[in-house]
Amino acid sequence: MKTSERIRDGFMPWAGLALGTTGYFLAHQLGSDSTFQDCRVGSPWMVLVATIVGLAVIGSGAFGSWGVYAARTESPARRLLAVVGLLACLLYAIGIILPFIAALIIPGCWA
Repeated sequence: MKTSERIRDGFMPWAGLALGTTGYFLAHQLGSDSTFQDCRVGSPWMVLVATIVGLAVIGSGAFGSWGVYAARTESPARRLLAVVGLLACLLYAIGIILPFIAALIIPGCWA
């Protein structure tokens, strides 16, 4: 087995946790900081882009963990890690979608 295949094989159960956290971090930092740190530069478009990018990264992590969970040849420990990653991705997605809705409803700079 090649080194890259071993690294990928070792990372896939953790993909939901790792990429989900990264996607949540990106969406949170790009969206909330642009809106609340300096509301003059923040716009709903920036929040929309941050939400889409964050959800795409979370989705790729969930997809990687799903591949491990769905494989019947995986060990119970790897499948458990994959389930935890999938459930974390669900929570991260909720944590991105709800602030996105709030950013669209609350007027800019609380006008």
